[in-house]
Amino acid sequence: MANRKERRAAARNKENNDDAVESVEPDAVLGGGAGGLGEGDAMPFPDHEEDVLFKTQMRVLNLLLGHWKTGLAVVGVVLFGVLIVGEYTGHLVDQQRTIQGEIADIDRRMPADSPTERLALDGVGITPEVKANVEEGARRYEAVAVGSTGTGAVVASLRAGAAWERAGDNDKALASYKAAHEAGASDLVGWSAASQYSSLLASSGKIDEGITVLKSLDGKVSGLAAQQAELGVAILLEDAERTAESKAAYEAFVAAYPDSVLIGQANDGLRRAGESG
Repeated sequence: MANRKERRAAARNKENNDDAVESVEPDAVLGGGAGGLGEGDAMPFPDHEEDVLFKTQMRVLNLLLGHWKTGLAVVGVVLFGVLIVGEYTGHLVDQQRTIQGEIADIDRRMPADSPTERLALDGVGITPEVKANVEEGARRYEAVAVGSTGTGAVVASLRAGAAWERAGDNDKALASYKAAHEAGASDLVGWSAASQYSSLLASSGKIDEGITVLKSLDGKVSGLAAQQAELGVAILLEDAERTAESKAAYEAFVAAYPDSVLIGQANDGLRRAGESG
């Protein structure tokens, strides 16, 4: 049985053996030792590997976050522009409604146009009292036209022209129709203004001026309005008894618009021109 001295000696020997275990130098793993990758070729740990997708995402995120103020400013400008356009469009709609309301109010106050007045069945036609009211209505229409824009101004000028015609003042009627035409409205409204103006010019003996007005609609109106303008030229020429010119105008219309809803009127004009020729 080992005595105390022997047991202590054995314990010291065990500690010496534990301390003698060979430690692993870092270079043996990272390079530089036998069988290593060579000096300067240390293998990185897996946690240090580059994640390309992650870095790309971070760069995009940083870019967006770095320009968020600019983005908000752009969005704000766009929204403000939409708001302004919407407000302006709403203002125009409200303005036109107001104009139409004013025109309708004058319409209600105008004296009724009876067959007796139109045909002078009583030998008088329009009476002085009615004429005075009609002239006042014409002036009110003109006032609305002056303070308006767009379609409302054109309609008010047309109403004024018709009222002055009814009152027998062709000069003022021409001025109102001219204002309606020069407003430059397109499509049916533009054609209506030009038609009224050219018709009164023609009835005043200014045929060529009336034709010029209708031809000025080229490129400004389309569809049925353009067809009516072209047919109107032929009708003005026929009314002026310029038969050869009216026949050529009717023929041009038939060739250009064979399927038009107005083709019957054109064919009737051609027949009349042939009979006159």
